[in-house]
Amino acid sequence: RHTSLVSDWSSDVWGSDDLVDKIAGGFMEFDKLIATPDMMPKVAKLGRVLGPRGLMPNPKAGTVTTDVAGTVKDFKGGKVEYRLDKAGNLHVLFGKADFKEEDLLTNLKAIQESIDSNKPPGAKGVYWKSMYVCTTMGPSLKVSVSSLAAIKKV
Repeated sequence: RHTSLVSDWSSDVWGSDDLVDKIAGGFMEFDKLIATPDMMPKVAKLGRVLGPRGLMPNPKAGTVTTDVAGTVKDFKGGKVEYRLDKAGNLHVLFGKADFKEEDLLTNLKAIQESIDSNKPPGAKGVYWKSMYVCTTMGPSLKVSVSSLAAIKKV
């Protein structure tokens, strides 16, 4: 029912039952999957495929919604979600290997500013202990948090 409207929202890929079947057949050419609550029983069948890749729609992450247009617009505009793991470590994607160095630095700086501005009011002491950057399967590199914080807008 929503597919006729989604094409106007500049989604890269959109669909209903046909998209669920396509994903079940191995199609994975997307970064985010946004679903309406009425589609979740069908999408839930794809949990084994989508879950390990972090693509399963989730109401907490804002990817299960009745306002598909607004959600697509937000994510296309650069909305980033981040959560901490059980140990308090933040894992967030800020670029891909083919990005320019300036773009990666701009994205990393935006993440640092976002985390600083959303710091809980009750948090005391040193909020950043350390920062490391790495590729998906590569070794990590330590980033000086104070040097990153000292950089003006890129």
